[in-house]
Amino acid sequence: MSETKKDTKSSWNKPKETSDTKSSKKPKDESIGDITHGLAMPTVDETKLKDLFGGTKAITLYETSRILNVNASVANKFLNDLESKNLIIRVGGYSGHYIWKLIE
Repeated sequence: MSETKKDTKSSWNKPKETSDTKSSKKPKDESIGDITHGLAMPTVDETKLKDLFGGTKAITLYETSRILNVNASVANKFLNDLESKNLIIRVGGYSGHYIWKLIE
């Protein structure tokens, strides 16, 4: 029969050896607020909104996402910003699936 060596209690509390080849902890140069994760708001001039949404029957979250080539959360923030600037108005929809129209 082969014997296996059991760890003793004294070896449980010993710190593990670390090698210098592993990545070392570097101080963070950026604060959490500076990280954008690549989700930048699109810059669209308010005068060009008619050209941007002109061909669509209804302005929806996913249609805006497709037009601007951004994900849905960025498109939702964009539409909410336009609504707060009174450039669009919500006319229908339910439970997050809203429909907006341009204010002329």
